[in-house]
Amino acid sequence: MKIILSLLSVLLLACTAPKTKIPTGILSEKEFANILKEVHLAEAALKLNKREGIKSAKNSFSNSCQSIYKTYDISATTFRNSLKYYAKHPAILEAIYSTVLQELDYDLTALNHKETN
Repeated sequence: MKIILSLLSVLLLACTAPKTKIPTGILSEKEFANILKEVHLAEAALKLNKREGIKSAKNSFSNSCQSIYKTYDISATTFRNSLKYYAKHPAILEAIYSTVLQELDYDLTALNHKETN
């Protein structure tokens, strides 16, 4: 019986996917998801503000990105390098975007709930 349990344990451990080690200088999946969410919200604001003037909208977007980077204590280079890294690992990037979409959906639901009350 112990042999069967031991073999089962070994098989189960062998079937688990190895965790990808994130290189130094690359944001964690969670932090990257948080930053992506904010950057995409800033991009949405850019698109909405284009009507008032493209130069002003671009300046506002640039300021928003700098504010996001400052909030998370990162550089634009760190963000770009993280984006490049995760783009080379599509399964991880898909999971990150799934998290971002869930959070945006949650925020939208909360916003809609506030408006109806």
